[in-house]
Amino acid sequence: MYQMSNKISSKSICERNNISMSENYKEYCMKFSNEELKKNMVEYLIKNSWDEKMIRFLSEDGDEIEIDSSKEIGTIVFDGNDENLFINFYGIHTSIFAYNVEMMFIDEDSKGTYTSSDVYNNVVYEGNLREMSHEEMLRMFSEIILCFIDAETVTMTQSSVPENKYKKYNYYEPHEFLVEVKNGHTIEKRNIYENITIQY
Repeated sequence: MYQMSNKISSKSICERNNISMSENYKEYCMKFSNEELKKNMVEYLIKNSWDEKMIRFLSEDGDEIEIDSSKEIGTIVFDGNDENLFINFYGIHTSIFAYNVEMMFIDEDSKGTYTSSDVYNNVVYEGNLREMSHEEMLRMFSEIILCFIDAETVTMTQSSVPENKYKKYNYYEPHEFLVEVKNGHTIEKRNIYENITIQY
């Protein structure tokens, strides 16, 4: 189920590192508007056969809202009330939750503030998000979400990477990840997103 209490937040990261949210939030590369989310994610998913009736929108406070609300969207749930598949927008990072697996996309300008406990047992993307437009990022997130259509179980395996393959940050080591989706489909596919491979 959707739970915010046990997840790392942009606020706690900033407080721990004496960063002012009001001064720095607008500088994060994943500060998406509701209109961008509608155009570059929701409409794209519906066009690719996602059931519009299953999509729900929550404010940053967890209140149910409409996509055209004046309140900022903090979460999009893709499987109705089951809440096994959803995406959270924190500004400093974006997380896709698929069953028991969290996939984190962290603004690389902020990665030095994340510790191994912040990312423990999570999939962490090591590509350069700041080289991507909002449209490109949201398209990538949408393509990843489409990998979980009809998912029954999702598992993750992480492995070490060769020295110097990815930039090292202060408090955690980069890894490669295999995310395996069981969905009952007869044809198996594989998508690769930098250091993340999704088999579905």
